[in-house]
Amino acid sequence: MIKMQQSKTQKGLLSILEKFIRRNVILYYFVRNIVIYFNIFEDDFKILKELYYRKPINIIDIGASDGIATNFFLKNLNVKKIFCYEPHKVFIEKLKKYKKNNKNIIIKEFGISHKTTREIIYYPIINFLGKQIPLFTYTFYHKKELIDQMKLDFSNYKKIKIKKSFINLKKYKTLKNKIDLIKIDINGLEFQIVKSLINQIKKDRPLLIIENNTSLNNIYKLLKKYKYFKYCNVNSKLIPHTNQNVLDIFFLSNKTI
Repeated sequence: MIKMQQSKTQKGLLSILEKFIRRNVILYYFVRNIVIYFNIFEDDFKILKELYYRKPINIIDIGASDGIATNFFLKNLNVKKIFCYEPHKVFIEKLKKYKKNNKNIIIKEFGISHKTTREIIYYPIINFLGKQIPLFTYTFYHKKELIDQMKLDFSNYKKIKIKKSFINLKKYKTLKNKIDLIKIDINGLEFQIVKSLINQIKKDRPLLIIENNTSLNNIYKLLKKYKYFKYCNVNSKLIPHTNQNVLDIFFLSNKTI
């Protein structure tokens, strides 16, 4: 079982600043929008600029959220097409704004799984100046996991309300395009998603970046059947992942790059 850890996307001094910002949920909400504008994304992902140096690639972004990863990919990589899977209407509208300036974005207005279904999700609600603001970037499929994460990240977590709603998930249809990179960040159901992607994975042998999660061992057992190995980014180098406490896991086959 993977132990939950504080949310952290940066290293060094930026990591200290990020930890301070996340302690206050309202401050985090407003800084998040600034981060997107300045194209600051997870430190782990910077290595992609070396791995895909000027190579034209197609990307699948699962859990595209407010477009923070999509924005990074478009500004730092030579993207032909990026397929964004996102079920939240609020985030879909933000992605549509990106699409106005970049036709390489293809928006899929649903989440994916191994079958078509509706799933309950849980997310925090913060109060600011009498308004209730949903914090969809902290959406979880399990209420307990959300509570545990809030306890780790927010000093005022006891004052934060939790709301539940439903999202639509669809069975994944293999894309005809050759996919070079798949990013998965959804706070749950990671194993089910990898299973649904397996035909795409067998066809194209893409690099997968998956946020560390409780189903990591099951994911690795599945991908090992197709000669994938797991790595992590340490000091801007990919090394085999054993039990390192890291945010992102990189799955590569010998045909990936």
